[in-house]
Amino acid sequence: MSRPRRVPVVSPQTRLALARRSAAGRQLVLPPDFDAPAARRAYLRQRRLAGATVLTLATLLLALPLLIATVPQLGTIRLLGIPLSWLLVGVFAHPLLLLAAVVLLRRAERAERTR
Repeated sequence: MSRPRRVPVVSPQTRLALARRSAAGRQLVLPPDFDAPAARRAYLRQRRLAGATVLTLATLLLALPLLIATVPQLGTIRLLGIPLSWLLVGVFAHPLLLLAAVVLLRRAERAERTR
């Protein structure tokens, strides 16, 4: 006995969107003054900046637990009843990530402008 065929159920909007995507094809329309070598240089520069940012953040975020492990006094110092080591990991890391994102965005935009 054969099993019944499974039929995906999607909304009409999804079906239309999928049909439009395949019907439109993958044609890329470039402006007439497009400079491919400059775009590639900007892309590579932005990728290099992103890699340096990720490496810097990884180093800092991995060094933080090592700092806490090597300086046990950070666990005994309390601010507002919370151990300083917890604050360093839970509070200090987030503004650091935000700052890194803002700096990376500005540097990437500058790299794109200076084609």
